[in-house]
Amino acid sequence: MPSDDFEVVANRGASKPTSILIVEDEALVASYIEEVLAESGFRVAGIAASGPEALSLAEETRPRLALVDIRLTGPIDGIELACVLRQKFAIPAIFLSGLADDETTRRAQIAEPLGFLRKPFRPSQVFNAIERALSQAPG
Repeated sequence: MPSDDFEVVANRGASKPTSILIVEDEALVASYIEEVLAESGFRVAGIAASGPEALSLAEETRPRLALVDIRLTGPIDGIELACVLRQKFAIPAIFLSGLADDETTRRAQIAEPLGFLRKPFRPSQVFNAIERALSQAPG
């Protein structure tokens, strides 16, 4: 159970919780993120383990933001997925990754991410990255 040194204040005064799509192919990590988001007052639009699954969920649920793992199994990786989410649905992304190499970081910039969380991360880091991203995101 995630616990950390932050107080849950997300969506204070909001009429409807912010909807966030989780795109992560490691089930334990996805479950952890889902719990952190729920405890922070966000609504999970869905959990996808692949790019095609994420695109289907995005079309169906229209989340405000997506947390996207850079390394996904399947025909497209997280960077390509984030580009499509932004172009087709105007859904910005925060990248999740255990990778820190310069090539991946440079390539990730083409998707115009609103944040970058390196694994492993603490609940407060997830919360802070989402709050920063929401303040930058349109609408």
